[in-house]
Amino acid sequence: MKAARLHRYNESLQLDEIDFPKPTGESVVVKVGAAGVCHSDIHFMHGEWKDALPVKLPLTVGHETAGYVEEVGDSVRGLAKGDVVAVFGGWGCGVCQACKGGDEQLCVSPNWPGLSQYDGGYAEYIHVPTYRFLVKAKGLDPKYVAPLTDAGLTPYRAVKKVRHLLNPNSFTLLFGVGGLGCYAIQYLKLLSPTNVITVVRSETKAKLAKEMGSDYVINSKGEDVISSIKKITENQGIDVVLDIVSSKETLDMGIASLRKKGILVIVGLMGSSFSVPIMSSVVNEYSVIGSLWGNYNELAEVLSLASTKKLKTPINQFRLNEVGKAIESLEAGKIQGRAILVP
Repeated sequence: MKAARLHRYNESLQLDEIDFPKPTGESVVVKVGAAGVCHSDIHFMHGEWKDALPVKLPLTVGHETAGYVEEVGDSVRGLAKGDVVAVFGGWGCGVCQACKGGDEQLCVSPNWPGLSQYDGGYAEYIHVPTYRFLVKAKGLDPKYVAPLTDAGLTPYRAVKKVRHLLNPNSFTLLFGVGGLGCYAIQYLKLLSPTNVITVVRSETKAKLAKEMGSDYVINSKGEDVISSIKKITENQGIDVVLDIVSSKETLDMGIASLRKKGILVIVGLMGSSFSVPIMSSVVNEYSVIGSLWGNYNELAEVLSLASTKKLKTPINQFRLNEVGKAIESLEAGKIQGRAILVP
């Protein structure tokens, strides 16, 4: 079978012919219907995480995968050939405290597909070590399911963390209208009554944010972000900042925009660190929290929401042999929504 594999950091992926995987015990072979192309894959390919996530190369990249059950091991229950499934990517050990608590994506020794010892979804087939990592997606197209396993799942978890704080008089500020941001806007409008303000850097992104349901859009290329926020909120400030980018610039603006007892939720991985002003943070009782990916049950919830047809999923489709083009387009900021590879 064909697979797009990383042989050396900071080099292009190679389309290799590798052996077809054979399932045993609880494992399942899934015929890939689509695989999402994520900025995390690019960070990984550039070697930025080689110390935190050491792997033996070559490795098939890709952690956003959906498709059809092809073959199952003799201990698999409840799945049959042809079933449409989403591959939950937060593969954990199953026995640590985080895993036992239902948050396998927070495992102390994670084995995420395409980012660890396991091959990912940039291939014609993917071998999933246990059927516990598969969620049925009956009636859904894998092309739209694949992005939900990360781009759709990650902001869902982040919004769930703060939705109880949001009301018709609240304001939520969002940085980042890419693959994750498109879903974040929709979740904020579907799961809460908050007013959404989105910060973008181009008219194209501004249009996309409006299409996804953002109430206000600030173009940082031509507007002063903090001044615009003060005007929109009538100097009230922001209740929740959801930072999908997490660069030093966006994090600084996020902190500066918060109202008293406001919360900054860090989701993106672009930056490395930022400074929090001690005096204003204490006096105003700001909170800063992180939010990583999502768990199995949250993915099931996202798929249930998708089945209602209320979620818009802007996709840009590429063939597997166009993986280089897809990655270049993502790096150049030319992707509106999510890029997917279809074998």
